[in-house]
Amino acid sequence: MHPIDTRQLRHVMMLAKHRSFRKAADALFITQPALTKSIKNLEQQLEVSLFDRKSQSVDPTPHCEVLMEHAQRIMRELDDIHHSLDALSDNLRGELRVGSGPIVARGPIGDAVARLVSEHPGLSIRVAIDSWAGLVQQLHAGTLHLMVADIGEFEGQDDLEIVPLTPIRSIAACRPGHPLLHAGSVRAEDLTSYPLALPSLPRRWVEWLRNNAPGGADPDLFIARACRIYCEDFSLLSKVVLHSDFITCAPERILRDSVVGAKLVEIEFPGFTDIMVRPGIVYLRKATLPPAGRALIDQLLHGEAATTART
Repeated sequence: MHPIDTRQLRHVMMLAKHRSFRKAADALFITQPALTKSIKNLEQQLEVSLFDRKSQSVDPTPHCEVLMEHAQRIMRELDDIHHSLDALSDNLRGELRVGSGPIVARGPIGDAVARLVSEHPGLSIRVAIDSWAGLVQQLHAGTLHLMVADIGEFEGQDDLEIVPLTPIRSIAACRPGHPLLHAGSVRAEDLTSYPLALPSLPRRWVEWLRNNAPGGADPDLFIARACRIYCEDFSLLSKVVLHSDFITCAPERILRDSVVGAKLVEIEFPGFTDIMVRPGIVYLRKATLPPAGRALIDQLLHGEAATTART
């Protein structure tokens, strides 16, 4: 039997994650036919079927699950080798895989990534934007080294190391001429007529909505009526809000450009926008963080200190 290529293992892991040849190929920056051929060759080599090809999805077989357990361990060990070698050099190299939640993606991580790559031209950084649940899954699978996300979702998870960053105030925004602007603020009961367009709901937002459901209303039904559009892309959400009576809420730094540019109008939403977004750096406690990961954390903390000094 020919030895298994680590490239093939990465292909299997990515296909198992996306359940789609097209999406997995895009994530791997290869063509779909190349991915299909790679998986087929490995199946022939192992004499097992790794995926059930269905019309709507590609599902891992039990053989694939067993292979994945070993593949994840192998990839972690290979990463550890590279990290140990990199630690002996002043010049960072290789690839750092970082995840970010959509709520904090427009925060300090962009500046930190740009500074790090400028100082270490041999380093490549891949940033994945996903929901907090998706990021945790990728972190445990070894496809991410660390992530920057709202840490309120990770409290109580002992296997995670968390480095808090400065909390961010949330604001609410609507289109100019919105019917609620004459009232000057949004109340929870208004959301049944003028619902929210938001990214995936943080747990604290869900709790606030449930606790503030109008008297007699079923909390779960109220949340379903109040939150009608979900999207992780804030540029798309801004367009939806600009051309409808939907309302959106987000960290101030995300919506500020739209508000300052007079595209959207800030509106008071007492209680809901008092809930602070709490960004932070998250990585596995037992994992070996690569030197580039440590360097990115230093950049993020340096950026926080510089921002605090300016204000």
